[in-house]
Amino acid sequence: MDFAIGGIGIAALIFGIVEAAKAFGVNGEGSQFLAIFLGFVFVGLAQAITNEMIPANIVPWIELFVIALAGSLMASGYYDFITKKVLRL
Repeated sequence: MDFAIGGIGIAALIFGIVEAAKAFGVNGEGSQFLAIFLGFVFVGLAQAITNEMIPANIVPWIELFVIALAGSLMASGYYDFITKKVLRL
């Protein structure tokens, strides 16, 4: 089973999304529900891609979305780290 889309690990992606959601006020059971829901969506999507259930011309667009999402989460994480740990703002 391939737990990656466009080379991005699904577990790391879900972790990043849930952590970002916590910064916007999602917590407790909401965080758990979000993680389960995202796991269902992204793992299902990865399986659909692996089993060629999604047309080949759509797959690059899904990969683009996932890679862009991961990149934006990384940028947000770096910004948060720099402002809180390095610059101590």
